[in-house]
Amino acid sequence: ALATLSRNFQISFLKPILRKDDVEIILRSGSAEELYASMESLNLDIVLTNQMPPQDQASPFTTHRIAEQKVGLIGSQHRLQGNRDLPSLLEQNPVILPSSGSSVRQGFDALMERQGIHPNIAAEVDDMAMMRLLVRDDAGVAVIPPIVVQDEIASGQLCESDLSLDLTESFYAVTMKRKFPNPLVAQLLARDSL
Repeated sequence: ALATLSRNFQISFLKPILRKDDVEIILRSGSAEELYASMESLNLDIVLTNQMPPQDQASPFTTHRIAEQKVGLIGSQHRLQGNRDLPSLLEQNPVILPSSGSSVRQGFDALMERQGIHPNIAAEVDDMAMMRLLVRDDAGVAVIPPIVVQDEIASGQLCESDLSLDLTESFYAVTMKRKFPNPLVAQLLARDSL
């Protein structure tokens, strides 16, 4: 999986095969370039990512969109309560954002420009696990899919604002045609969206 991809998402994707006695799972994380090179050398069966791989006529990869999740504003209850509009929430609280290369960040930046909002940016982070830690430590309001902090939301430690960003993040499984494909890959890809 892409090193920055949500661990909760990865576990959800792999759940159907995690407890199979006859299956050994080897998980690797890295940059997209490293992962695609490993797949081309037949060392990986599948790459999980939230970024579309480069596609052209010579590309050996097949991209499967396996899930799309809404992106929310996540924070502590005291940061989110009383903020009835997006500009005041984002201008009066520190905001934790994905790095500028992500599709979520590009969508967020475009929304801010359209609405004339100038967020109080506290951190730009390219790792979902670090975003999770920052928002848990109340460093600000995070712009992330709720799956990243699902345990914290369930326990009441964090909550999601009811203000909508109207943004989504897509998740992909990238495969390559193989003479002898791993049957578990087909099983995982045949599932409904996560």
